[in-house]
Amino acid sequence: MSPFRETELVDTAMARLRELTGLDITQRAPGQGPAARPEGQLRIVQGGHAWDFRVACKAVIDRVATIHTVQDQLRAFPGQGLLIAPYLGPGLVKKCQELDLPFLDAAGNAFLKGDGLYVLVTGQKPDKTRFQTEKPMRAFDRAGLRVVFVLLAAPTLLQAPYRDIAKAAGVALGTVGGILTDLRNHGFLVEDHQGKRRWIDYQRVIQAWAMNFPLRLRERLHIRRFRVPDGDWWKTARPEDYGGYWGGEIAAAKWLGELVPRTATLYLPEDRNGFLAKHRFRADPQGPIEVLDAFWQLPQVPENPAGLVPPLLVYADLHAIGDPRALEQARLIQDRYLA
Repeated sequence: MSPFRETELVDTAMARLRELTGLDITQRAPGQGPAARPEGQLRIVQGGHAWDFRVACKAVIDRVATIHTVQDQLRAFPGQGLLIAPYLGPGLVKKCQELDLPFLDAAGNAFLKGDGLYVLVTGQKPDKTRFQTEKPMRAFDRAGLRVVFVLLAAPTLLQAPYRDIAKAAGVALGTVGGILTDLRNHGFLVEDHQGKRRWIDYQRVIQAWAMNFPLRLRERLHIRRFRVPDGDWWKTARPEDYGGYWGGEIAAAKWLGELVPRTATLYLPEDRNGFLAKHRFRADPQGPIEVLDAFWQLPQVPENPAGLVPPLLVYADLHAIGDPRALEQARLIQDRYLA
């Protein structure tokens, strides 16, 4: 974000907070030394009390993973952090509350928390004429995420005909060419004169996929939650016998051998009743087991054990869980399998 746009964003967010709450909020100089934030600081004064916040501005916050990134950045500095963005939707507002991450947006939504301070403003709609954000790349919309996933998870598919890629990703044949073109146009992929494709920056495409998956595809996979009577059921369960896969913490435990999972994530095909019945699954909106649609049909990758989702999806699942324990496991998955 340019300095001008950043200043405009902060000024707008501050003005909306004053308008909606009557709070006295002022911007302070960034300060000096390693503890300073380039975006500066804000001070709120009310009833003789003052609260200071170090500010991180983001032009686009459209996924949970970005909120975690901002929180990690702010933790590197002393004092209370504050996110300022053009607009946070209801799901992202809720996530900020869960993480105790204060924020303001230019629409007027706010969550502020401090010793003796609690402010929550929700339901404000954005002014669509201000702070316009770009539409997502086609390569990272719902269909694009499916295609990019199979290309990353099964590297041999990168050189495969469009028909094979479409079958593995579960998308229409005509979709594949446009997505590959989008990847080339945005500098993720190159194709030489013989038609051989290769990633330009593998880590960049990994991160782009992992950040967009929770927002644009995961919630469309018909997530359902369950509970089972036996807490150790997962130790002997074999979803692969039913065409399914472990994701999330259990997949991380099996990949890393270090985690005692608290939750279970399963990607299962449409025909899943046999698996659910065998392990006595009971629907529970608050249950620790989540079941999602398996959205790919990959050839067996030698490095990928049967019944486990590829490391890329484990990494994204752990970020979707979002607690510090899961994020540490995500880092280990990235270092060991996605580097």
